[in-house]
Amino acid sequence: MSHQEYSLALGDVDPQDRAALSALITDNALLFKRFVMSAFPDDMRYAYEPDTFSVTAIDDTQFSFSCCVHYFEPCADRNMHDRHDYQVPYALRDGTLVFSLDETRWVVE
Repeated sequence: MSHQEYSLALGDVDPQDRAALSALITDNALLFKRFVMSAFPDDMRYAYEPDTFSVTAIDDTQFSFSCCVHYFEPCADRNMHDRHDYQVPYALRDGTLVFSLDETRWVVE
C-alpha cells in the first residue's frame, strides 16, 4: 500500500472556520491527483480534472470532496465526465491541516 501524508499550513486560516478550511483544501486540489487516478493506473484515456474539485462537506474529523475524471475515446461522442466522491479523515496539528491519502494503484489481473 502506498499512503502519502500531506500537510497544509493554515497560515491566517482560523481552524474553526470550516468555509476557510474548505477553501484551503480546494486551493490544493492538485494534491489529490494520484489518489483519484490510482483507480486508473497507466490508462491514458482517463484524466483528473482539478478544476472540478469541490469540498462537499467538512466536520471536525473528515472532509468529503467531489471531482470529475474525464474519459477520452477516439470517437468524441463516447467521451465522458464521471463525477467521483471521496471522504478523507484529517487532523489539525501545530497550525497545519494533516491528511493521508491511499495512492495505491489498482491493478486487476
